[in-house]
Amino acid sequence: MMSDARERSGAALALGVVCLVGGSVAAADRLHGFPLIGGQAARYALATVFLLVWARMRKHRFVRPTPVQMVRIFLLAATGMAGYGIVLVCATSMTSPGNVGVALGAAPLIIVLVRSLLARTRPSRSLMGGALCVACGSAVAQLSTGGAVQWSARGFVWSCLALAGVCAVTLLGAPATKELGSLTVTTYACGLASAMLFLVALIVWAVTGTPVLRRPTAVELSALTFLAVGVTTVVFLMWYGAVERLDASRAGLFNGLVPLASLLALSVTGAGSATVNQIAGAALVLFGVALGLLKTGERGPAMSSAGSSTDSSADLSAGSSAGSSAGSSTGSSAGG
Repeated sequence: MMSDARERSGAALALGVVCLVGGSVAAADRLHGFPLIGGQAARYALATVFLLVWARMRKHRFVRPTPVQMVRIFLLAATGMAGYGIVLVCATSMTSPGNVGVALGAAPLIIVLVRSLLARTRPSRSLMGGALCVACGSAVAQLSTGGAVQWSARGFVWSCLALAGVCAVTLLGAPATKELGSLTVTTYACGLASAMLFLVALIVWAVTGTPVLRRPTAVELSALTFLAVGVTTVVFLMWYGAVERLDASRAGLFNGLVPLASLLALSVTGAGSATVNQIAGAALVLFGVALGLLKTGERGPAMSSAGSSTDSSADLSAGSSAGSSAGSSTGSSAGG
C-alpha cells in the first residue's frame, strides 16, 4: 500500500478533510436565511483573520509571490473558493443535490487526466483504475431510487462549473503550495476570495437591493465560525499537507469520499438514511481510493520525450519549472 509514514500521514490528513467537509452539511443548513454572497465573504474574511493569527503565533514569514504564482493564487481564489460556493448553490437550485454530486464525483478522474496531460506522462494503471472506480462509485451512490439521474441543460452546465471549482483547488493550489507553502497560499487565497465576494455582494446590493450582510443570530454566528475555521482554514491547510505527501493525483482520489461523508453525516444526525445504492457506491469508492494508493512501481511511458517528467509530484505547468523554481523560497509546510 503506502510505503512510508509520510504517505500514511498524507492519507490521514485527506481523510480528516473528508470528515470535516462532509460534516459541514449541518452547519450550512443553519445559514439558509443568511445573505448568500455576503455570508461567504464573511466566512473567508474570518478565515483570513484566523490564518494571520496562526501565522503570527508560528512566527511565519510570508513570501511575496512572483507574478506567475500570484495569477495561480488569484485563479484559485476566484474559482476554487469564491466562485465554487456561489456556483454550487446555483447548481443545486436547478437540479437535485444528488445530480450535482454525480458531477463532483468525477473530480478525481479529471485531476488525474489533466495532470498527466500537463506533465506529458501516462498515469499508472492502478491510479487510473482507482479514479474510474471513485467516479463510478460516487455516481452509483447518488442514483435515484428509479436508477436514473434526470439532468436539465442548465443544471448540467452549473454542475460542470462546480466540478471545475473542485478540480481547481488541487490543480491550481498544488504547484503554488509546493513553491510557497500551504499557509502562505491559503492566507492569500482566502483574503482575495473575501474581497471578491464583498465586491460582488456590493454590486448585487446596488442593482437589486439585496443586503450584503445582516446581524447574525447566535446559531448563524456559530455556523459561520465553524465554516470559517473548520471547513476553510483547517481544511485547506490539511488538504495541501496531504497533496504534499501523496501528490495531487493520489490525494484527489479522496474527493470521491466527500459526498459519501455527507450522506453518512445525514444518517448519523437522523436527517436521512442510507440506501442500497449508497452503500454499494461507498464500497466502490473505498475500493477505488485503496487501488489508487497502491504503489506498483510502474510508470507509464512519456507521451513526449521532450520535456517529459517521471516525478509524480512534478509541477502542473509544462513550461514553468525554471521560472517557478527561481521565484520560490520555501517548501510546503506539513501542518500549514
